Amino acid sequence: MYKTKNIYACDFETTVYEGQDHTEVWAASCARLHTEFVKVFHNIREFWTYFERMRGNVLLYFHNLKFDGSFLVDYWLREKHYKEAVSPDGKYLQDGEMENNTYTLTISDFGLWYCMRVRVHGKTIEIRDSLKLLPFTLKEIGKSFQTKHQKLDMEYVGFRYAGCPISEQEMEYIKNDTNVLKEALEIMFAEGHDRLTIASCCYAEYQRKFGEDWDLFFPNLYEIPLDPTVYGSDNAGEYIRKAYRGGWCYVVPEKAGKIHRAGSTYDVNSLYPSVMLANLYPVGKPTFWTGEIPGICYSDRSSTNPLYFYVRFRCRFRVKKGYLPWVQIKRSWLYRPNQCLTTSNIYDAASGKYMRWYVDRDGIRREAKPVLTMTMTDFELFQEHYEIYDLEVLDGCWFHTESGLFDSYIKKYRDMKIVSTGARRAMAKLYLNSLYGRFATTPDNSFKRAYLDETDDTVHFTSVQSEDQTPGYIAIGAAITSYAKNFTIRAAQKNYYGPSKRGFIYADTDSIHVDIAPSRVRGITIHDSAFSCWKQESTWTEGIFVRAKTYIERVAGKFNVKCAGMSEHGKNIVAAALGEPEEEINDVFDEEEYKWIREHRMQMGGFSRHLEVPNAKLTPKRMKGGIV
Repeated sequence: MYKTKNIYACDFETTVYEGQDHTEVWAASCARLHTEFVKVFHNIREFWTYFERMRGNVLLYFHNLKFDGSFLVDYWLREKHYKEAVSPDGKYLQDGEMENNTYTLTISDFGLWYCMRVRVHGKTIEIRDSLKLLPFTLKEIGKSFQTKHQKLDMEYVGFRYAGCPISEQEMEYIKNDTNVLKEALEIMFAEGHDRLTIASCCYAEYQRKFGEDWDLFFPNLYEIPLDPTVYGSDNAGEYIRKAYRGGWCYVVPEKAGKIHRAGSTYDVNSLYPSVMLANLYPVGKPTFWTGEIPGICYSDRSSTNPLYFYVRFRCRFRVKKGYLPWVQIKRSWLYRPNQCLTTSNIYDAASGKYMRWYVDRDGIRREAKPVLTMTMTDFELFQEHYEIYDLEVLDGCWFHTESGLFDSYIKKYRDMKIVSTGARRAMAKLYLNSLYGRFATTPDNSFKRAYLDETDDTVHFTSVQSEDQTPGYIAIGAAITSYAKNFTIRAAQKNYYGPSKRGFIYADTDSIHVDIAPSRVRGITIHDSAFSCWKQESTWTEGIFVRAKTYIERVAGKFNVKCAGMSEHGKNIVAAALGEPEEEINDVFDEEEYKWIREHRMQMGGFSRHLEVPNAKLTPKRMKGGIV
């Protein structure tokens, strides 16, 4: 962080009205940290001029920089005529190399905004995304951090413009939002958490434990070359990354879209921290082999520090009767990437059957025998859940392991979470859940550059490829997610009795949903807070599970609506249509939405793949001035 006392939490209020062809900032606010100072501006020009004229470096935070930053970039290019600070090879310059009236952006190739820097009047103004440091909504931040100010609600839609009158109610809303963020940042900074992202804060603390020995334990695996004609990858990091998979999200197909009754939901208490504390992890450089798995990979597994291995193999497979499928194959035109496969055979739409043979794009008939790379944890689970045919182990690698790698870090924040309330408990949860993902980062730091397109008079972006980021230690990243996935799948399997019998219905990474009595739930330890245990999150009278991350459970008479991509407002519309009283929902519907609710009075069975809900998803549209 820049050594400056000029640190502010900021927010833009922007125009939203029917038929608009441009957008602009009609109110902007800033709250200086460690003061009661809050200032409100009537347009973006007043806002930016205020900081341009300020002495010394300045650090600004916006909560969701992708939105607010779009207005700043448009303003810089359109009115200030700032230039990019770039080197001859197209890379952004460092702070000390920037000239006045130039800017740099840190926007990933995936469109994630991290920060922006401007050099003006001999000083630097840096703008960061507080959402990367505090990954919650402002309402959630206010509640969990117990800030003095709490987020208020305001009607966003309506004709407003830069310089328009600001009502007392609007003024209170604007100042309140900014103060919630200011107070939360003050709490984070007081604990020394002031890096660009919460993950980098966690990683920096964890690195200090190892000091100069860091590279000995966690070398750059992407710098270890491999022969791609032998191992299918150019380096060790790329090889192991193929075994890196996310959480398990699955609904039993025969139970999808049906109403289930008398069920309960169980969540793992801190799943990823639990497995980080409970297992051995690979360290150092790998030893590669070709052919069958060496005996050493198994013979030492009972010792104090057994080996951990990764294996690449080719086979055909079919899920065993009574077992849940979980294998997914990414980046293949033959398989749907998010489907948990019951077989390696290819589905033939013409016949409606799964076929062992297929014709490739060159017209050659081939056997459906995919190549898979797995952690040893997944490989063991694979053999338990699937019948395997024609197994051919191609190659793999093994690592020495260490116990207790994460003990001091996890126990510190676990204990803080247990004894704390409010802000310290919220920070403890952040630090418990934000470290593991940093181990899976890649060398890819491709980024975006902005320009003003004359054809539609809006800001556009172009990608620049780059591979010079220091990656995480993917061997641990893959092992953590593998242990976590196995923990959930094994719990689900213990409570699965078949597609037509009561029991396991749905899982999402760290939760399982069943329609059997709590006394009949097997294979899991129930506890409200202990690690590696499951909390009974809810008991529901009715539930319907449509697909991954799309379901409803009726808990204590209220409808808990989950739908990936749907706004909270959209979920409230669905709850109202299901019959939940409006006073319980605490939301306001317009005439169109009331009409939809009346016309779609429904039972749970009406919540289906083809249901269309009005105003249920806010999608950004870029236009002159910024984003609507």
